Amino acid sequence: MDERVVSEWALRFRGGDEESFTKLVEALTRPLIAMAYRYTGDWEWARDLTQETWVRVHRHICRYDPSRPFPAWLHALHRNGCLDHVRSQVVRRERTSDRPVPRTDAFRAPDDPLAEVEWSEFRARVVEATRALTESQRQVFVRVDLEERPRAEVARELGITAGTLRTTLHYARRRIADALRESGGAP
Repeated sequence: MDERVVSEWALRFRGGDEESFTKLVEALTRPLIAMAYRYTGDWEWARDLTQETWVRVHRHICRYDPSRPFPAWLHALHRNGCLDHVRSQVVRRERTSDRPVPRTDAFRAPDDPLAEVEWSEFRARVVEATRALTESQRQVFVRVDLEERPRAEVARELGITAGTLRTTLHYARRRIADALRESGGAP
């Protein structure tokens, strides 16, 4: 879609023309859904986030600066909504059951050789699953979950923010869980 045409529709909508808003929605919804899907990996969330973006556009069109291209403003608005959603999901998981891989002694009773063997095998499968991670995911996962080091310390060592560490750890854990499920190695 031609950026100038889209920006003209946005300008008309800003002036009160609801038909121009309908044209914007019809022309730009599909790419926004695709963008949201890349953030969420879920089509339902992608559609919901896109709808929320259009609601924000309708409410805040007065904030759009007509001297700039409308698609850039729209995509920034949509991206921010997607990022807010992803952050809220990460925080929600962090507050619930998304915990580090427990220590060996948390699983076995003293002198329980079978539990010790099972734990060793599981830990070996987890370590093998780290091959599916990117280098940054692997560094964060190993240091936080396997070595059980404090997150703040790991973030300082790697030169990343606490938020970046949290997000990287979330995606690393998800990939590890997927790899374990695929290999039949989940506990």
